[in-house]
Amino acid sequence: MTRPCTTAEHAVLHSATSSDPVSYPQTFGDIRDQSERLKPLIRSRLHELRGDDLYSHISAALIHGIHPPFPATEQAEIIRTGYHQNFPTLRIYDRTVTREHRAEVGDFAVTDLPRTLSDIAHDYPLEISVPMISTGLRAGKVAKSELLEQICARRRGRRNAEQAIRLSDTRHESQAESLCAVKFHRFSINGMIPQVTICSRSGNFLGRCDFKHEELPLIVEFHGLGKYYLSENGPDRASKDNHTRHMRLTNAGYTVFNLVWADLFRNEMFLAIKSHIAESRPHRRERTP
Repeated sequence: MTRPCTTAEHAVLHSATSSDPVSYPQTFGDIRDQSERLKPLIRSRLHELRGDDLYSHISAALIHGIHPPFPATEQAEIIRTGYHQNFPTLRIYDRTVTREHRAEVGDFAVTDLPRTLSDIAHDYPLEISVPMISTGLRAGKVAKSELLEQICARRRGRRNAEQAIRLSDTRHESQAESLCAVKFHRFSINGMIPQVTICSRSGNFLGRCDFKHEELPLIVEFHGLGKYYLSENGPDRASKDNHTRHMRLTNAGYTVFNLVWADLFRNEMFLAIKSHIAESRPHRRERTP
């Protein structure tokens, strides 16, 4: 299914879309379109599910309404106990899912959300799992305690899953901010606190930043298109307000690193942040004999 059909003669076919929710692929003109193209592929496999088969991993997450931050797979994914196979458009995992972690969303049989996000944490890199877990936490659809219960029952990929849960945070207001947290971890940049309100010494509000170092006057900001084009006053006003805010923070003595989406997939900005932290910390004086 790619779009709803309004032809009266095709009404007999509409039963396929009678289940709620119905999610048609959208077109964004960017990397999100690849995940959107997975939706028809996932539904096309529905008739192939056998017995206790369940959609899992990215397929289940999309059915639950949680998207990966960037294309994670081109395969539909299901769990079929006792059988493992990897096809070009379908991956079958040999796993066991207890009854309490099975769910139905419309006419889809899926792993429930805690099991889905746990599977992704075990089997996908942090760049995929942390933004998706943070999205679920922020929406109140899942709790960290539920994810930790899932981890206790697994061995393979456990260390990776535990790290994903530690890095996930309800304070990440976008998947890009979650990706920033992952990159901080990758580059051993510690002490970056998300969503901190900055005030002057006299108590005047200066701004709310995406990340602030716990000790140093260092701020990291992510600038996505939504910050400008979803502003009710338009992109020009949003850009001007952001510049004013940046100058307030700079004049107050803060160093501000501004990141865009492409910076999340390069090393330069994070190496610069790490270098700035190292240079800003007081060096211990060597004791003279």
